[in-house]
Amino acid sequence: MSQDGYILTNYHVVNNADQIMVILTDGRRFFDVQLIGFDTITDLALLKINADHLPVIPVNDSYVSNVGDVVLAIGNPLNLGQTITQGIISATGKQKITDSPYNNLLQMDAAINVGNSGGALVNSNGDLVGITSAQFKTRENLNIQGIFFAVPYSLAKKVMGKLIRHGRVVRGYLGFEGTAVDSTGKEVNDSLTPVTGMRITNLDPLGPAWQAGIEEQDIVIKIAGLSVANPQKVLEKIGNTEPGKEIEFELYRDGKIEKIMVVVAELETKL
Repeated sequence: MSQDGYILTNYHVVNNADQIMVILTDGRRFFDVQLIGFDTITDLALLKINADHLPVIPVNDSYVSNVGDVVLAIGNPLNLGQTITQGIISATGKQKITDSPYNNLLQMDAAINVGNSGGALVNSNGDLVGITSAQFKTRENLNIQGIFFAVPYSLAKKVMGKLIRHGRVVRGYLGFEGTAVDSTGKEVNDSLTPVTGMRITNLDPLGPAWQAGIEEQDIVIKIAGLSVANPQKVLEKIGNTEPGKEIEFELYRDGKIEKIMVVVAELETKL
């Protein structure tokens, strides 16, 4: 990922390892590999080797993954040596598979087998699209053929930056989920309201939102002065907010608009 030796891989690949070894395509071997940090939610780990002027995989920050894009998965399945499999992106924004709103995966049909995890997923131009992982499929016991997952480059880049700066990924937490209320006032349960936003669901009774006075079925209209249109974007914003910071919520409750200040806590992650 960088000329000075930063390498992204999957956390489950290096977890519980007594020693980590890196072998480059030119045959060089590194045994003094440093584990900079890891993130269990995205299954990413950042390694560092003591080397300079390394080749770096091409990236295109303006590239947006679309359904139908041709992708190539690079890996070392079954320890057979470098192998490439081809497929297309089948879907984007798959966060339900990980039960986490902070992880929007790419779904593709390029085969990911044992040994592929942590490898690069590239497009037809050779630009990095994501980091492949078999963990998300095995974790959910998915035995369906032709469905594989990767962490998109945009998310992997953010995680990598946080691991370099802090050695871990810190995410904000308020303790709720939500469903969208569209411009017609309808949502998944067909109830009607005169506002557009996000209806609060699954409120954590010990979370910051509950402690601040937010209630189930409240409709969030604005957060920090910004209109709420997409629950996923709301949860992403909260996750990217520094713990300890206050956020103003504008709510619709019982026919009235209310404003509540909520202090963001830190999301606890499981190893």
